[in-house]
Amino acid sequence: MAELPMARPSTVETPPMPAEMRYPAGALAGDYARAGAGLALTVLPLALLPVTPWIAVPLGACAVLFAVFAARTAQRQMTRLTMDGDGLRADGPLGAAIRWDKLSDLRLRYYATRRGRDDGWMQAALAGGGKTIRFDSNLEGFDAVIERASDAAGRNGVALSPVTVDNLIALGIEPPDDPNEEASAS
Repeated sequence: MAELPMARPSTVETPPMPAEMRYPAGALAGDYARAGAGLALTVLPLALLPVTPWIAVPLGACAVLFAVFAARTAQRQMTRLTMDGDGLRADGPLGAAIRWDKLSDLRLRYYATRRGRDDGWMQAALAGGGKTIRFDSNLEGFDAVIERASDAAGRNGVALSPVTVDNLIALGIEPPDDPNEEASAS
């Protein structure tokens, strides 16, 4: 059997392959359970018991909130994010696309479930070209998207809030230099 010649490393930078990311089903199961329990606790009394308007109105308002939460969870499940060398695209309900060279804002927030910040999640919002894409840290590949967005923000001269900078550092991502500090140093 003939040996294949060794491939030489390319000197031309090839664009990275598109990466598709979704929310894992396990990460959304808890949200579906909470929405279902909330709907059961609010809709069932309205449907099965005679209630006064003083009780029906708050229960109905809570039912609407739980229904919106369930719809938002379903929207997250149906959305697929695709990241490539050109930008980030969200395919699904309320989809959008942002090119890296048009990125004009990056916000990264941490929401703690306990006072000690031991457990919680991050939520990111990327904006550019009049579009905004929001996603949270349950998304597979969250860190890779944030790292790419941070690099694009640095190239585009986007000033990041101190909260976003702190959260980038917490993720182990070197934040870009602040363009406002460079301008004031000159």
